[in-house]
Amino acid sequence: MIRKRFWIPKGRQLVKKVINKCLICKKYSLKPAEQVTAQLPKDRLLENPPFEISGLDFAGPILYRCDKEVRKAYFTIFTCAVTRGIHLELVSSMSTKHFLLAFRRFISRRGGCSVVYSDNAKSFKAASKDLMYFSKILKDSEFKDFISSRGITWKFIVERAPWWGGFYERLVKSVKDPLRKILGRALLTFEELSTILVEIEYVVNSRPLTYVADGFSEPNPLTPLDFLQYGRKDHDFPLHFAELVNKASSRESLIKRKKYQTTLLKHFWIKWKEQYLLDLKTVHHFKSPNAHKEVKIDDVVLVEGSSKSKLLWDLGTIQETFQGRDGHIRACLVKTKKGTFSETSATHISL
Repeated sequence: MIRKRFWIPKGRQLVKKVINKCLICKKYSLKPAEQVTAQLPKDRLLENPPFEISGLDFAGPILYRCDKEVRKAYFTIFTCAVTRGIHLELVSSMSTKHFLLAFRRFISRRGGCSVVYSDNAKSFKAASKDLMYFSKILKDSEFKDFISSRGITWKFIVERAPWWGGFYERLVKSVKDPLRKILGRALLTFEELSTILVEIEYVVNSRPLTYVADGFSEPNPLTPLDFLQYGRKDHDFPLHFAELVNKASSRESLIKRKKYQTTLLKHFWIKWKEQYLLDLKTVHHFKSPNAHKEVKIDDVVLVEGSSKSKLLWDLGTIQETFQGRDGHIRACLVKTKKGTFSETSATHISL
């Protein structure tokens, strides 16, 4: 409209400066800070037994029928960080007692567990009021005593950054989708619901982790079930030594058979490393890995909230930054106008 009457040198640059000084316009035009995708953590690269390194998440509630009453139930999902296998446990309440019983069932059926990753207790408050009970479980002395006696290391991901636990968060959707399709509006009993969850667990653990070839002669894709039920379906794996029971066995034949079994196991992990891990590299890739701006201390940022309107998000200043192994900023400590501090991921902040 100005150029219809006047010609102002560098008028476009002047208009941009005026717009940039408007706080409301700046809030709407801001884009989230981006960061180069980090390398996979060491826990996901080691050839550990299934569920040695696990991620834990809660989901629900699910309605079920009990003596002509409708009650709520929840299920916990344990995800192996290496094999991506899952283990589901249905609990009738979110009390510490019921959670510890589910955790004991998980350890008894899947073996020892040394490291467990889970969401920060505060992040559950934003997701659902029902999951606020999980923060009480983590603070309970009975729970802490059980974890310490088992020698389990419990690690929390950064608050407001659910993608830090992406290896188990993604599989929650894989369980919820078939659960909705199967149940619909039906109300099952607790036992029927437990059976459905175990069947869904088997289906999800049978999903292919590697490329599914069209040719008949191509090798079968790798699945989490191959790690959980090693050698059960494939008769080429001499695990049970059934052929040695009905005939005499010498020390040399047993040693030879054991070496053959160890060689097959090494080939199995080589297939996991070359086909599965290399595929992850192609998925997590940025086109311009060096084009992202790093956040700094005293930067004024807009912390993304639960509301869709950016005008309702809190303004804050960065008090402390946390670097990853690659030297890039991965998380930071933000002070908002309310005077509260929140630890959040660097990619969740608008500059």
